[in-house]
Amino acid sequence: MSAETPVPPILKPLTYVVLAVTGLLLGLWLWSRFCLFPSIPWNDIRLAPSIALSQGWPVYPTTTSGTITTWMYGPLPLLYLWPASWAPTASGALMVAAGLTILLTLVPLALVCAAWPVTSAGTDAPAGRLTAFVGCLALWPALHYSVIFSDNLAIACGLLGNLLLVRARQPWQHWLAALAAVAAIGCKQICLGIPLAQVIWMGLVAGRAAGIRHLVRCLVSGAILGGALIVGFGWSGLWFTLAQVPAGLGFVPDLGGRLLAVAPTMSIHLGLPLFVMLIWRRAFTGPLLLPAVSWLCTLPFGVAGMLSLGGWTNSVHSFVLWLPPVLIALLAGKRSGPLRPLVPMLVALGAAALVSGRLLRTPDLPLRPKTDDYQLAAQIAIRHPQGVWFPLHPLVTLYSDRKYYHDEDGLFVRKMAGRPPSSAQLASQLPAAMQLIALNQNWNDWGIARRMLPANSRQTTVGNWVLREGLTAEPAP
Repeated sequence: MSAETPVPPILKPLTYVVLAVTGLLLGLWLWSRFCLFPSIPWNDIRLAPSIALSQGWPVYPTTTSGTITTWMYGPLPLLYLWPASWAPTASGALMVAAGLTILLTLVPLALVCAAWPVTSAGTDAPAGRLTAFVGCLALWPALHYSVIFSDNLAIACGLLGNLLLVRARQPWQHWLAALAAVAAIGCKQICLGIPLAQVIWMGLVAGRAAGIRHLVRCLVSGAILGGALIVGFGWSGLWFTLAQVPAGLGFVPDLGGRLLAVAPTMSIHLGLPLFVMLIWRRAFTGPLLLPAVSWLCTLPFGVAGMLSLGGWTNSVHSFVLWLPPVLIALLAGKRSGPLRPLVPMLVALGAAALVSGRLLRTPDLPLRPKTDDYQLAAQIAIRHPQGVWFPLHPLVTLYSDRKYYHDEDGLFVRKMAGRPPSSAQLASQLPAAMQLIALNQNWNDWGIARRMLPANSRQTTVGNWVLREGLTAEPAP
């Protein structure tokens, strides 16, 4: 192996200066995402099941009973978000959830960048690991910082499980890696590729017998975890919500339109790994083979999720499982060749450019939490106990009424899956004395709640809330 090319003395301090500037820009970006978080109704309807769970409500409905919600994923993210229930208000719960969501990216990335093994570490490996961490944060999909996805915890489990596996020396460490991998499936159903990649990698680097042993670890860990979740949440609700409803959705009708919409993101998720693995293919052995196998094994499941009705690029986990170990190997390993010492500086400059671009292109860059609508919603709900329905903001009445009402996206999903609720189930989880339906005028809705009102219903605007009065009726098909 050729000797490591020395780094010019001026490059190291300049790299740290660029990293410091990039860190400040990232801090501003993350703070703006934290502040924006409460204004995104997706976060309300996805946090609501966790708050409802803390209040003792069943969160997985069956075909005939229970609260119908947008949550069609595993229980583990709901348990992770449980600390948000300790907040005394809906807006406070969203602020706690915002911090937990951002930490799901920051903490796993920091651990992987600090501890991923490098076959031949360079003399300036710590600086390379720091540059890799900043580069990953800059390249990470922006939506994962500001929206609750079940994918966030699934990706964290995948990254940590792979880190545990490549560092494992004792059987118990292999068991922890297997448990983390199958925990990803307990977050989202399409994460089967994560434990599958672990099993294949073990077979490739340690032999067929080792791969079979790890398959057994994954199966046993999955059986234990799955059994515990079934006991805690009930088989009928889990099966209906996680299997039967998604099976009824199918793929988006306009596959060409969906592919065109996701093309800019997928060109990076597919093109960059393929390009790097092609020109640097000899490096993808040992520990670095695992992210390559993970990329390949998770890709078919992710693309299927992306092309399903309601799916998007957050379902494609391949790139984010692949990126951190590869950047670490590139930046923390020995550098040979005249241009290799420039790589950390170029990555740092690229990260600074990416974050700057995000800041400049973002139309809404709030610097204080956007919770004003929740303060007004709480006042409306208090004035109308069990009399107002917030179809896209169930957190409001979870705090005011201590009741768990249907959300409109869940009703829409049931309709599209061909499993609409009965009139009895619909009425059972709506406000008992409902007089008002409250919709935020800054966000679109599916129109289901609107169709539950008579044609002559009155409308009042209070701040950003549109209050519609009238008696309830069964929604139109």
